[in-house]
Amino acid sequence: MDNFTLRSIVARSGKLASRNAEEIILYLIFAVLTVVCARMLSDLLFSALVTFSAAFTMLGFALLLKQVQRRKGVLSVSLRSLYLYAIALGCRLFSTLQYNGYLPVDRSGDWLYQLIETMALVFVVVLILQVKKLHTESCLVGVDTCNAAVLFVACFLIAIAVHPKLNNSTIPDVLWTLALYVETVAMVPQLFLLTKLGGEVDSLQGHYIACMFMARLLMMRFWMTCYEELRPKNAEYNLPGFGVIGSQLLQVVLFADFMHLYVKSIRTNAKLLLPVTYSI
Repeated sequence: MDNFTLRSIVARSGKLASRNAEEIILYLIFAVLTVVCARMLSDLLFSALVTFSAAFTMLGFALLLKQVQRRKGVLSVSLRSLYLYAIALGCRLFSTLQYNGYLPVDRSGDWLYQLIETMALVFVVVLILQVKKLHTESCLVGVDTCNAAVLFVACFLIAIAVHPKLNNSTIPDVLWTLALYVETVAMVPQLFLLTKLGGEVDSLQGHYIACMFMARLLMMRFWMTCYEELRPKNAEYNLPGFGVIGSQLLQVVLFADFMHLYVKSIRTNAKLLLPVTYSI
């Protein structure tokens, strides 16, 4: 019986490895690069969580790009979500490439963090071009209908009203905050599209969303410790700090249902299935 159980476990592990070979390779590359960069390009200070969060974001887009390149489940990829991520990354890079207020204080903030975010933006632009082409060819452009413009305008207005001032310059401070707020709602069109389609979710797309969730957890962990630094001078209430923490908590809530199903599929070694009545 023990030998039979062992053979069954080995067989299941072999099937899992063969079915998720591409994901495993990407995760191994990510792990090796993370260890090398942490040892050589970072001081392993607490602020390195920001760089690590950006790395998970880049990994998520790399996984999604792999899915698109193999033309599997492309119709379930939301262009509007990618547009919002492109805006968020572009706004943040405008701030971090010129100012130091929101950069990690360890060596990863010298250039590594900006490089990771730049690569993530490149991945998003490539994804937009490829997904837009494939959606046009399939004649199913109208499936992705979540109103991303309303989400962006709402984030823009809130960023103007409530933003930190670590750069001591209004425009880069507002753009950094806008990037944070837009990232909070950027996954909403993607999750909304999945609710409409229902059914099986491609494994790479599931890992993509999980990477974005992990990135938000790391960023939230960082700002939960450092949010007092966002308090304006002589201010009674830390509204910018509340805005930053609140946006992170909101995104965790938005991801909650999907991550429950994702973890369940990983634990049971089953396909990730969304019910038709699934809601965000």
